[in-house]
Amino acid sequence: MDQFVAQILNNLIDLLKIVLPSAMTLFAGYLGYRYGIGQLKRQKRLEFIEKQLKYFYSPLIGCAKRIRAKSELRYEISKASDPAWRKICDEHPQPFLDHEKYFEPFKKSIMYNNRQLREELIPLYDKMETIFSENLWLANPSTIIWYSEFNRFVDLWHRWLDESIPTEVIQEMNHTEERLLPFYKELEVQIEVLRSELSGKST
Repeated sequence: MDQFVAQILNNLIDLLKIVLPSAMTLFAGYLGYRYGIGQLKRQKRLEFIEKQLKYFYSPLIGCAKRIRAKSELRYEISKASDPAWRKICDEHPQPFLDHEKYFEPFKKSIMYNNRQLREELIPLYDKMETIFSENLWLANPSTIIWYSEFNRFVDLWHRWLDESIPTEVIQEMNHTEERLLPFYKELEVQIEVLRSELSGKST
């Protein structure tokens, strides 16, 4: 009986010597396959993030920051113009007979602002609208929800410039860029999140 058991054990050992290496090879191959699939998914995710940053988020925030910079300068000049004009008026005797000559640079400043709105700022909004529409597939869900709001903003500007909507109606509709500030913040947040993931800081 003992000899029979010993024979069975020897046979099992011989079988394991054959099976174990094959099993280990198969298991190692499976782990390698799973690792390769994971790496491939990771690589595709990083490639998608690069496209998001390059073709969507970076161009949008670049346009938004350019608009913001120009708008802030316009506001700063406009704010400084009122006291500057009052100072000129106070320094001249009344009636101020030459006021047209002195007011001419102020008038040109207003004309410049109007021209800048039509020729620079509105085209930048249009560019953003195009980027948003053509690359919507690159937007994260929290960004997509701003699509309608941004299109509304741009369309109202065009209607106003075309004089197809009264200024009073625009005012009643609360047509201000403050409505878009959360959208601009969303763009900045997404850029930081995507950059972090791209650099490997995100888990």
